Amino acid sequence: MRIHHCAFGTLVIACSLPLQVGAGEYSALLREAALALDNDFADQWAFTETSIESELTTVARFNPANPKDERWHLLTIDGRSPTGEEIADFIEDKEEESSGSADKEEDGSDNDVEEMVEPDSLRLIEETDDHWLFSFDPSEDDDEEKFLKFVDATLKIAKNGPYIEYIHMQSNKPFRPQFGVKVNEFVTRLLFGPAASGGPIVPLSIDIRIKVRAFLVAGVDETYSISFSDYEFVGD
Repeated sequence: MRIHHCAFGTLVIACSLPLQVGAGEYSALLREAALALDNDFADQWAFTETSIESELTTVARFNPANPKDERWHLLTIDGRSPTGEEIADFIEDKEEESSGSADKEEDGSDNDVEEMVEPDSLRLIEETDDHWLFSFDPSEDDDEEKFLKFVDATLKIAKNGPYIEYIHMQSNKPFRPQFGVKVNEFVTRLLFGPAASGGPIVPLSIDIRIKVRAFLVAGVDETYSISFSDYEFVGD
């Protein structure tokens, strides 16, 4: 599964924890709770995937109960039936996607939710009967250091479960991460929820928006959105 392609870990938070705890305890809570998202949901759940990329809307159905080479079925492209060539290209892309995900699992390179958060950076913004809302510092490597300091990040945890409901990261102003490059907008939002009543916690949507200008000539203005719906249990 992409995130664009990555698998996510989750947070499970015990309802009996005190209402007021320190940042260190929040981090322990994060480490302890990375179990709510079912990273293997695609082994037993069919779903519909709707993606919008470069203004092209693609709708497909995935069913793990089908033979391996028949699990993906491309339904429509911009509301019309796909051509044979488009179907072949789609299946090839999905096979490459699946192969890439398998390689990441083998080498342990899939990042989970905990690894997206800088240690001890969780800060409680709001607590209600239904949820906790935190801000946090995104974790970063050397390449990202000049980028993520301009990003505001929040994490909402639903107490009914509990599970992580969303992660939202957004640039707080236009910035220049390096010479000649200006990022005017950056937004990433990951939404999670139950596949069905009583079902596992699964990805519901991923939205990415980026607008970049380089050397006053080349530019990137892209919106990518993918949603997962109509989950159906097809396992044993």
